[in-house]
Amino acid sequence: MIPCLLYTIFYSEALSFLYVYLDNAATTQPDVRAAIEEHISGNWHNPSSGYAPAERAFASVREAGDTLLRIAGMSGKCVFTSGGTEANNTAVFSCFRAKAHYVTSSIEHPSVYNAFRRLEAMGASVDFVKPRGFCIYARDVAELVREDTALVSIMHVNNETGAINDINSIAAAVKAKSPDTLFHSDGVQALFKTEMKLSPDIDYYTLSAHKIHALKGTGALLAREGRPVKPLLFGGGQQDGLRPGTENTLGIAAFREALIKGEESFGETKKKVRELSDMLMNLISGIDGAALNLPDERVPHILSVSFPGTRAEVLVRLLGQKGIYIGAGAACSRGKESRVLLECGVGKDIAESAVRISMSAMNTKDDIEACAEELCAAVKSLRGRGRK
Repeated sequence: MIPCLLYTIFYSEALSFLYVYLDNAATTQPDVRAAIEEHISGNWHNPSSGYAPAERAFASVREAGDTLLRIAGMSGKCVFTSGGTEANNTAVFSCFRAKAHYVTSSIEHPSVYNAFRRLEAMGASVDFVKPRGFCIYARDVAELVREDTALVSIMHVNNETGAINDINSIAAAVKAKSPDTLFHSDGVQALFKTEMKLSPDIDYYTLSAHKIHALKGTGALLAREGRPVKPLLFGGGQQDGLRPGTENTLGIAAFREALIKGEESFGETKKKVRELSDMLMNLISGIDGAALNLPDERVPHILSVSFPGTRAEVLVRLLGQKGIYIGAGAACSRGKESRVLLECGVGKDIAESAVRISMSAMNTKDDIEACAEELCAAVKSLRGRGRK
């Protein structure tokens, strides 16, 4: 079995292979063995069945939801979904009213941005607020809010730049102008990267398990008491009829284990990742022409950096051949220049050469040194080819 390490060197008679994983904003290495073993050994029953083992499975689902609500500082309901995309879509379409008005930002994750584009196609009016300094600000959002605005959706942490939006102040500004307008925030990249206590002005908050070392296929929509939640699917009455289908008890139990671990290690992890991020920025700054895409406020876990004169997907491929794995913009938008960075006002050369390096507590200083060294070599190689 491969040791659970992010920086590993495998030796054979003829091969020395480096493995450095620095694409944690795309997904994280699972660290939920206890939940998996417990599920396989006894807690695998259908929560909707009426006997004792099934009741235990039902209780584990409820405990996971309660844990999420407590960490977020919300009172209300938790609806488990197949991931962040479904959770975001559920929040947006729960607030749909024909001919109503909506506000979101132009730098949202595709699962929010394209949901609002769909609302436009269904006859709704949508305004897209633009960022300043990579961030979204309360004043800019409030200026677009109207009496008929049904929903405002602004992400907590941007998945490409790591920018932190002050969603508590944004939501307060929205409610001050239109108290009946509902507010949603995509928190998928925020959990255990920044403070999570949400103000009462935030009506919906969405999360994804595989971003915090749990399993893919599990997400959650948190909704305050009394806020509408309308199912996207129709079937049985699971989760009060809000998300039919047998609950993913393994994914939900693993989510809870990751939540408990993440909460316990939050301060220590943030300190370690900040040190790694600072080290990486210092090393990358020494590469000729490197442009750090730094928001005014950002989580240290995500670093966007551009190397004009190269293309991001080529850099990613070259580093991958060396066993170092980074991302090019959003993981859901392979082969496209970054809409987010273009909306932030950077030039096309910056947007098309931007790579995303995202760290977790499992990374080491050796990972960072190896990444910077190979990035430098790859950039020099590509620019050298361009001059021939």
